[in-house]
Amino acid sequence: MRKIFFICLALVLFACNNSEKKEEVKVAERIVEQVVERYTNGIKKVEGETVNGKRHGMWKYYYANGFLWSEGSFWYGERKGYSIIYYNTGKKQMEGNYEKDLKVGQWKLWNPDGSLNRIIDLDQMLTSEDSIKLELKPAKK
Repeated sequence: MRKIFFICLALVLFACNNSEKKEEVKVAERIVEQVVERYTNGIKKVEGETVNGKRHGMWKYYYANGFLWSEGSFWYGERKGYSIIYYNTGKKQMEGNYEKDLKVGQWKLWNPDGSLNRIIDLDQMLTSEDSIKLELKPAKK
């Protein structure tokens, strides 16, 4: 009787072990790093945050004279959202939005003296001059 009990117990345990399948679920690790680069003169050149090695969140770039050159948002490596670009005097040069690394919508351009030059709507047909002023790049395929 005792032998039959142990044999049944062994069979039940063996059957349970074979029918159970353990699946490993790997959760992606999120590595966040603060980035600050400086010119050789010690003035800040760039600052922002990376997530898993890709620019993410607000990034700021500076001229060697310390003035802000540009500030804009990134979403896991791609430009996305509002962005401003400045002249090396600190005055605005242009502002607008990005989507998937491309300029979209309306962009405002200023003259070096601070006066508004023009508003370019990227949803409309552009002149070659406007394309050059906005430094447009082709869409990713």
